[in-house]
Amino acid sequence: MAEPDEPKNDAKPGGRSKATVASLGFVTMFTMVGFAYMFSIVAGGREIDARQTMNLASAQYVAGNIVVAGDLAAKATLDEENEEEMELYPMQQFLIGAGSFARAHQAISPRDRHEQMETALPYLERSNDLGFPDGRDAEGHRMLGEALHSIGRHERAVKHLRRAVEIDLTLRSKLLPLLARSLASSISAKPDEALRTIVEHLNEASLDNRGRSEAEILRIELLNQLKRFDDALPVIARAEDEISDELQLQMPWAMQLQDQLSLQRGVAHVGRIIESLPREITAQVIAGIPVVSGRKLPQDQQNELLETIRVLDQLQREAEPKVAGSARLLVAQSYLLLDDPDLALARLTQARQQRPFDSRGLEGGVSEIELLASRAMGDDVVQTASYLVREIGQSQYLDFPETTRLEVKQRIIDAIAELRGAGEFEPAVKTATVTSPVLGVASSHSQAGIAYRDWGEATLEAGKGPGGELSREASVAARERFRGAGDAFSDAAKEQFDTDEYVPTLWLAIESYQKGRHFSRSAALLEDYLRYEDRGRIPRALVAHGRALLADGNAKAAIDSLQTCIIEYDRDPMRYDARLLAAQAAADLGDRESAREWLEANLTDGQLTPQSPAWRDSLLTLGEMLFAESLSDTLKARELEWSERVEALRATRPRLQAAMRRLDEAVKRYWPLPRTQMAAYSLARGHLLSAELPEVELESDGLQDTARRGLGQKANLERKAALDQFAMLANFLQNEQRDNDLSDKQRALLRNSLIGQADTLRDMNRYAEAAEAYRDMSLRYMNEPASLEAFLGQSQMMRKIGREREADLLIRQANLVLSRIGAQWDDEFDKVTRYDRAGWERYLAWMVERLDQGAKLTSQAAP
Repeated sequence: MAEPDEPKNDAKPGGRSKATVASLGFVTMFTMVGFAYMFSIVAGGREIDARQTMNLASAQYVAGNIVVAGDLAAKATLDEENEEEMELYPMQQFLIGAGSFARAHQAISPRDRHEQMETALPYLERSNDLGFPDGRDAEGHRMLGEALHSIGRHERAVKHLRRAVEIDLTLRSKLLPLLARSLASSISAKPDEALRTIVEHLNEASLDNRGRSEAEILRIELLNQLKRFDDALPVIARAEDEISDELQLQMPWAMQLQDQLSLQRGVAHVGRIIESLPREITAQVIAGIPVVSGRKLPQDQQNELLETIRVLDQLQREAEPKVAGSARLLVAQSYLLLDDPDLALARLTQARQQRPFDSRGLEGGVSEIELLASRAMGDDVVQTASYLVREIGQSQYLDFPETTRLEVKQRIIDAIAELRGAGEFEPAVKTATVTSPVLGVASSHSQAGIAYRDWGEATLEAGKGPGGELSREASVAARERFRGAGDAFSDAAKEQFDTDEYVPTLWLAIESYQKGRHFSRSAALLEDYLRYEDRGRIPRALVAHGRALLADGNAKAAIDSLQTCIIEYDRDPMRYDARLLAAQAAADLGDRESAREWLEANLTDGQLTPQSPAWRDSLLTLGEMLFAESLSDTLKARELEWSERVEALRATRPRLQAAMRRLDEAVKRYWPLPRTQMAAYSLARGHLLSAELPEVELESDGLQDTARRGLGQKANLERKAALDQFAMLANFLQNEQRDNDLSDKQRALLRNSLIGQADTLRDMNRYAEAAEAYRDMSLRYMNEPASLEAFLGQSQMMRKIGREREADLLIRQANLVLSRIGAQWDDEFDKVTRYDRAGWERYLAWMVERLDQGAKLTSQAAP
């Protein structure tokens, strides 16, 4: 019951307002008249104003009817325009808060008690901010400190508990233990100061044996928290001795203290062993134990742990639920130290399933998640996490202080990271999702996004086949996972819109969408990103925006965004990527000149070196672009009359030579990167294209022999260079094939290089060598479509050297081989040869028929 108002020593004379003096007068009157009289006034129909209601509420508070006082104060409607009434506002807030605080102490359910404390808190805090009513400072700080302590806000509770003790020394005996616990449990935990506080409490002469023993328990807990285990053990022994008489009388409180002392002895024994372990940076911490597989403790420590387990097992069976739960957790730690994770897991599960579910169950569940994650048991982690979250939501007994909330959140995040590291990506996503009530919505989405992103990266890595080529299935799966990451990061960003994390998380979403080739979604997010990001990071957003627009087919808009980066941020490294993408966009629009200018700018920029990816890609892209233009112009020239064809080939020659210079440089610098292998093949074809001009010029009627020989030598030199290039590439790929499987692109390059070798030998009139090259190719690709081209080429070469019979046999062999080529190759015929299967059947049937007719004519003409 609250004591009547009395002037305190710290009150300032003359400091009270007239309203307060009048209020105190009414309080005295109402205390004397009583609540029954005031009720009769209301019941009789007489209205009372806000001031009278507040006076009545104050009287009830003084009389000890604190809940009634709070309810009455809540009904008083103060006029904000009335200055005199608003002077009662601090008193109103104090009484409402005090009423909810008193109701919390009357509550039976811990959840109801917690909710009432939460209700009281804002009123008590407002009263504190405005200044507690005169004479109520100690009570106000006490209630505010106790409310903050009860809902786990220990850092703030310390301030008010300490202030209450300073104001009213009679509160020391009650509040010092509470202050010590808040000091030890606050975010900036101060166990040393907490220990000094409880020692100060133990020095109070007014403590009885029970109070002293309970304080000793707290002192022991703090010593263990400070890892002063050798100091704790003697205190435990002394405390047991002090309650020995009460134990003989089997007094309940003494027996409960005995259980707590046994538990703390176990904490000290286990703690000493943990502290004796060698510090291993790689050790994973599970349930507070640095776990190293295969670790063997000395025999004396094993014996100490086994004895501790025996005592704790008895506590699990006989002690009250809180002590039993703590004992299970300690036994689990002991088994982890003994390198027996299965038994540890069983005890952690028991702790999690403890009824009623409390902070011990929470610790058991989180530790179980850690242990399961360390063993890559992802589905079990999801199941345990779902159970844990449900219990947290339903529990009426769980205190969730700030320190525990932060620690639990971090430990779950670490467990999710452990699952990702073990390749358990889907359970990592599910765990992040189901633990949203604990992690918070934004953190839950972020953790799911990280898991999806890592899943996508792992899918890409696992999907790489020979030569680093990515399978189509892996590409599709990775895109889906990156898009999942984009969705998760995007949702996290929405939750963080008014925080500093909004823009960085938004960028993670953009990156993930771009990796998932969801460019339209990334472009939409980039609009917001460009609006909020600091200038220093705008260039990367402009490049990403340009890439997204280019992928969506909007090359013109892409160039606008990329040019902004190139021009406005001319010293930022992202300008190189911007130029490269701008060149691709310009090429798509047919603006080859601008494309070449941007690529040349990258290659001539003094700050970009050949070792950088942007310089390498610019060189290769420029070479490929110039070659493609030269090939297109050459093919068009073949359709022209002789004189026009010569002029067209002469016009394209400078571009072709520039392309070959770039491709040759790329091959020499970056061999054997997959892209340079294609560059080597293009270089060989470039030499063949270079041979066309002198060959066409040879058709001129007015050439002298000297000029004719010169042109012939030029053509042969180019063909010889092409032959060498084809041979180099084919030899490299054949050597690679002996050690590893080739990718689809590499197999195509090898096939084309071999046919290129044979065709070039043929065009150089080296028929016998060409026939041998075609033969080698037919054997390599026997029963595959490519062998048909080889048979025809070999047959032509046989005829060139006068071996007609062998040439005919090769045609017949080709027809036989066609019948042996399986149906699985049907889609490949028109990709690697001149005809599809039906076309080859018709062509070879016609060829064989001609051979049969020729044979009949030869037979009839014979004598």
